[in-house]
Amino acid sequence: MGLAMLAGAQWVRNTPARSTFGPDEATPLRAKPLSQGQAKAGGDVVFYEDFANGLAGNNGVGAWTVAGPDGNLWVHQFTGPNGAYSDPAGEIIQSESVANGFMLYAADSANCTWAGQTPTANATFVNWEGSLVSPTMDLSATPFVQLEFQQARRYCCGDAPYFVEVSTDGGASWPFRFDVNNGTTANTGVDIDVRSVNLSQAIAGNPANVQIRFFFDGATAGTSHYHWQVDDVRIIELYEYDLSMTGAAVTQWDPATSLTYDSLRYSLYPFSQLRPVGLNMTVLNNGSLDQSNVTANFLVERAGTMVLDQDQTIANFPAGDVQTIFVNPDFTPPAVPGTYDVTYTISSGQVDNTPNDNDGDASFGVAEFDYARDLGTVASFEDGNGNNDPYELCNGFHISSATDLYGIKVALRNGGTGTVGLLIRGTLRAGDLTTIIAQTAEHEIVASDLNGANGNKFIPLVFDTPQPLDAGSDYIVCIEHFGGGQLRMGQNGVSEEQSSFIYFDGPNGLDWYFTTTTPMVRMSFDPSVSITEADRAGGVGLGQNLPNPADESTVVTFELKESSATTLEVRDLSGKLVRLNDLGNRGAGTHRVTINTADLTDGVYFYSLTAAGQRLSKRMVVVH
Repeated sequence: MGLAMLAGAQWVRNTPARSTFGPDEATPLRAKPLSQGQAKAGGDVVFYEDFANGLAGNNGVGAWTVAGPDGNLWVHQFTGPNGAYSDPAGEIIQSESVANGFMLYAADSANCTWAGQTPTANATFVNWEGSLVSPTMDLSATPFVQLEFQQARRYCCGDAPYFVEVSTDGGASWPFRFDVNNGTTANTGVDIDVRSVNLSQAIAGNPANVQIRFFFDGATAGTSHYHWQVDDVRIIELYEYDLSMTGAAVTQWDPATSLTYDSLRYSLYPFSQLRPVGLNMTVLNNGSLDQSNVTANFLVERAGTMVLDQDQTIANFPAGDVQTIFVNPDFTPPAVPGTYDVTYTISSGQVDNTPNDNDGDASFGVAEFDYARDLGTVASFEDGNGNNDPYELCNGFHISSATDLYGIKVALRNGGTGTVGLLIRGTLRAGDLTTIIAQTAEHEIVASDLNGANGNKFIPLVFDTPQPLDAGSDYIVCIEHFGGGQLRMGQNGVSEEQSSFIYFDGPNGLDWYFTTTTPMVRMSFDPSVSITEADRAGGVGLGQNLPNPADESTVVTFELKESSATTLEVRDLSGKLVRLNDLGNRGAGTHRVTINTADLTDGVYFYSLTAAGQRLSKRMVVVH
């Protein structure tokens, strides 16, 4: 299925979605079916439906119905979704009772002609809307319950259409609505997912007259495709005391409300961009009773050393309530490189009946110069349309403190056709995505630049001059592939919508699209980013001049491990000395020297750095 524009997006970068595919499996939870209508203990099942009889029901209460303009697309099925963009064998739900059937909302199938029994996509797609509605349940004896069900789904191309709604007035109104897709992105297939919804507050008004419905909402964007499969629906009585951690995160970002990329999830923070990190946990009181003396603990460790151990106290946590708890006061990581592991724990003055869901974890890193969102190893790759066409792949970043950007790093994957010898270029763009601020010199790919599966090699693309970045501003860094061969750029991680981008010839033509798989494209604030390990000897490093070829002038970067008397000379091909710069005694660190090339004739030259008993040389070209 192709990509489409996002409807109603609130973010300035309103680009359509880039397809992403990949399973996201969860293990089904099993509970023994019991009947409803009498008081039970926590964990007991008071309603169970496995759809063995389809809409007629197999629950001891009554039949299911369908509703809405396209409710008839809910069908009892024994095979997976079928259609022009579906695979009935590969996308079937992996529920515990799949053998006796399940309910399927067949959106993809309904948008096909089926001429000759072959699913052929219609010329124009129709968005669908329909509900699968439960029988009326009397839960007055057990008003503190949760809904649990198993699902498989895939949607295109904007907001997800999957919701559970609750009525306590015979279906006249459905005032309580639960998003049961959160955590899954557009075009990503999920073949099994167990979801739980606390119903206590939703049914409190009239627990004797409860209905739930699985609502495929046509008001959301892109409901023409693909499918929703539902099976093994349970109503389970809550325990008295059950705190449940439903989310644990390093930060929190919402494209509908966030004004900058400040609170995106970054995998690496450079020293220059260290700032308060919004550690937070989302907790549900999934029990039937209020809880008191609740403690939320944030523990941050680096290589086993405690960096933060902070408690947040909630005096009273009402039953059915959901709270997002942030670290307070703020936590700013120290300027010490390493991986920071965060453990989140929730506890109370009561004994939790299900303590296995009372903690969570996350991690992030600190590095001296690298600013990253990817997870560090090449887990997959982006190759545009999979052919030789050009494309550009980008990540957004927020700059909290003014600094200079020296280069852009990228991880490339092997396996493409004609990759070696291709040219790529780094581009710094403003936060509006369209304004180009600066570009690096072109880089010709060599075999040693390429990673195998799970490789972690990054190659630097360096700007001719450092690019000043303003505090409080968003920037986007990109790698441009000019075409002529197949280029695979590494990916690893999940990007928030409207924060990572690809420019290519997509379904809407040559345009910008956002991608939810994180490109391995990083910012580098390292003044010595142009100096590779092969360019170092005896504590001295010499980088390639930029620009190269040079016209009026060029800049040479060098690095000293210890202070030393330093000279830089330039010779032509005959060995004639044309420049000699006595740089005096230079301290340890990275240095930049400008060479005037305005009066040099066109041709090839060699520049040499002498320091600390070492002499390093590189080739440069002058073209006027």
